[in-house]
Amino acid sequence: MTDQNINNNNLQPVIDNNMCIACGACIMADQSLSIQFNSKTMMYEPSGSGNEMAAKVCPSIKVDYDFLHQKRFPNITPNEHGVVDSIWLAQSTNITQNRNASSGGVIKELLLNYLSLDEVDGVIAINHKKGLEFEPDIIRNADEVQKLPGSIYHALSSEKVLKLLKENDGRYVIIAIPCQLEGIYSYIYNNEPDLVERIHTVIGLSCGWYYNHHALKAICEYKNIDYEKISDISYRGGGPIGKLKITSNGKETAISRRIDFDYQVAFDRSFNIPRCHFCINHVNYFADIVVADAWLPCTVGTKTGTSLVICRKSSTTETMKKLVDSGKIRVADATVDDIVDSQMRRNAFGDFAYAYAKYVKDNGGFCPDLKGPNFKEAYLISQKMVKSFHSSLILKRQLQQTGKYKKLWWRKATIELPKLSWRYIRWFLVKFLKIKALSGRKHKEIPRKLNGFL
Repeated sequence: MTDQNINNNNLQPVIDNNMCIACGACIMADQSLSIQFNSKTMMYEPSGSGNEMAAKVCPSIKVDYDFLHQKRFPNITPNEHGVVDSIWLAQSTNITQNRNASSGGVIKELLLNYLSLDEVDGVIAINHKKGLEFEPDIIRNADEVQKLPGSIYHALSSEKVLKLLKENDGRYVIIAIPCQLEGIYSYIYNNEPDLVERIHTVIGLSCGWYYNHHALKAICEYKNIDYEKISDISYRGGGPIGKLKITSNGKETAISRRIDFDYQVAFDRSFNIPRCHFCINHVNYFADIVVADAWLPCTVGTKTGTSLVICRKSSTTETMKKLVDSGKIRVADATVDDIVDSQMRRNAFGDFAYAYAKYVKDNGGFCPDLKGPNFKEAYLISQKMVKSFHSSLILKRQLQQTGKYKKLWWRKATIELPKLSWRYIRWFLVKFLKIKALSGRKHKEIPRKLNGFL
């Protein structure tokens, strides 16, 4: 890794350490730059080191959480989960839309509601172009909403979000993951504050991490799929968890995301974008409303999925109430405890990420400067565990970049098998025993009306 002590006045450390998340903030700040795909790392990166302004807005160098919170939510002090107005468990009452979704179809109900408003001119969301190419697009009607793809887990470029916002008059709803939104708002508030008026509402996705394209090449090798001829891909849908579906040469292959061993190898955390390992903002602090999977013992029995919804503004709380009153969604009350339980505390509070950043900095490496409102609640994991993770990560990334996916498979089947087995045990405890911790503490039951279309 590049020395942490270098002067971060350009993007070179981001390039050297593969930290780019392709939000597009840098290319707006420095017009000489573009976003390009690196065929070795199988990730996106800026075309050059750029200038100081590009570095200033890059969320892979630093995110000023205090500054952005003050801008987004003036005169409101965030708690460890950010600014919270209300929390819900929710799902769409449209059975078709609900079953086609992964978490209950709530996002599409929100989009349809916003597009019905005179003050909203469109939605900026990721749309499918061809093959593995997905990019931001303006969606203007209900038919286009229904055709939107579900969550995309592989690396893509979101550079067009800011361009679309700048080039089109009107007001827009934006769907964004946390790091992307950090870049968008860092650019806007530092360079073009008037652009914020073109954002009507931000629907934030909760995000654990996403993957370089080596993950796709690996799963294609394991399943005998032609990677070069992939015409479509879907990571979720069809209810909770869902299946990874890859279409290549006219044939669709469906892969279980829960129990398939090949999937567990190909979507191991070593395939994550490196910046994901340092992320402390999984619950999307700067969105107006956040939609997450409700991975709770009390929701595992639902057939159609359930969303955990965090409203950060009173206006989005009112929107949720409007959808309930109109019969579009069904809801149950939730609490901040549900945020931690559904997203795991290591994500909610950055237990791993803060510890990993400390390890990297202490050893002279480079990592993003990230310190959010959850820092005071973080229980940093041991440096011994972090060191073990880091050593393993370096080895596995070398195997990825030399195309030795079979060696990764055998590694998971041998020395890493005990750790993987524990994941299946945890899943069994939650799904069948409804136990959320080894202490045996059980989770509250959700109301019968939220059990979905059984």
